Amino acid sequence: MRLLRLTLIGGALILAALAGSLLSPRLPEPTVRPSYAQEAAPAEPVVEVVQDREDGLYHVGEPAGFSVRVLVGDEPQEATLSYTLSLDGATVLEQGEVQAGATPGVVTGTLEEPGILRCTAVTTVGDKRVAGLGAAAFDPEQIEPTAPEPEDFDEFWAAQKALLADVPMDAQLEERDAPPGTGALFKISLANVDGRRVYGWLALPEGGGPAPGLMSFTAAGVSGASSGTAMVGAAQGFVSMHIIHHNFDVETPAEVTAELKASELASYYRDGSESRDTYYFRHVFLGCVRAIDLLTSRPEWDGEHLTVTGSSQAGGLSLVLAGLDDRVTALAANVPALCDHTGLQQGRASGWPRLIPADDPFGPVAQVAPYFDAVNFARRFDGPAWVAVGLIDNTCRPTSVYSAYNVLSGPKTMLVFPRMGHAVPHEYGAERMAWIKQQSGMDEG
Repeated sequence: MRLLRLTLIGGALILAALAGSLLSPRLPEPTVRPSYAQEAAPAEPVVEVVQDREDGLYHVGEPAGFSVRVLVGDEPQEATLSYTLSLDGATVLEQGEVQAGATPGVVTGTLEEPGILRCTAVTTVGDKRVAGLGAAAFDPEQIEPTAPEPEDFDEFWAAQKALLADVPMDAQLEERDAPPGTGALFKISLANVDGRRVYGWLALPEGGGPAPGLMSFTAAGVSGASSGTAMVGAAQGFVSMHIIHHNFDVETPAEVTAELKASELASYYRDGSESRDTYYFRHVFLGCVRAIDLLTSRPEWDGEHLTVTGSSQAGGLSLVLAGLDDRVTALAANVPALCDHTGLQQGRASGWPRLIPADDPFGPVAQVAPYFDAVNFARRFDGPAWVAVGLIDNTCRPTSVYSAYNVLSGPKTMLVFPRMGHAVPHEYGAERMAWIKQQSGMDEG
């Protein structure tokens, strides 16, 4: 069994074991990827929950079996485990106990409608509580979103973009030394609505173009960003931009951003959510449009191709911009956030940031949420899309990811990782760039 590296979003690197690669004969559309299982440190107990199909894909009504066991090192342990079957962690369907030892215990379940069946198993080893997680997807490409489409959705966002257009771009570009493989590098600052600004990096390819555009965003958090992501895009031949989502310089010192994270930006993703005119992501979305204004104004851009891309929050922003700005021609999103905020209202899993409060599921925030739901932007994009999902993702639940993916109307590919949580698979770096180049008209031969 060979090893493959996964990057936890916003965290450290972990190693994951590659358990095989199988294409589903039952659901031919998705590109089904290998299964991943987290490796435990030597002698640390781990609960392993593995679905009985490598691809993790089932039809509605078919039984899914989860093999459950407790390992200390490589040795299986005798144990009684409590298990829960749920609808992607949102609604409990069944609870019970299962015995495991040299032979794994088996928990069996199914769904009678499209969705994600999650199996959680918990036990105590010594004085340590240990849990494991597995999942099975039942006809996931038939999952329908809960997000309602406001009647004035297009009118609202047209008005917001008009407000932005009235703000002069005031592009401030500070040139930096460009490394080999990059034609030019700039730190950038652009005017946004409400007196705010957009900060990031612009890197140009060698030779000056014309070249396709590549716009990338940052995952959730409160920090600046290095120029590395923009430079990688430029080295691959793109007019490449990477922007952050906060109103501070991209090179703001870490100690300053740490203070902001602990204070005024601690819950930025919910700030102002009682009104569509004050919600934090209003100026984030418009700031992304403003960044596209700069990229598409560059003489090096080929005037035709522009791909938006990112993971988690940045994946959600990619879905949003694909539907909000018709200059976007392709999107690549890994474990995207901001999807199906209203799942909570129907006992379903919502994506990060779980915007609607559980104690007021139909209150003011619930009225605002559809205007900022990536599902409603995805409905408006008919270009090519490349999306990755982890079936045991606790942050951007797969139900929410499929809710957005399934309304995309153009050619699309879903990469399914049955044993992956909220992480960046190796394929996201390796295969994504080849896919983006293909969509950008670049000769890969």
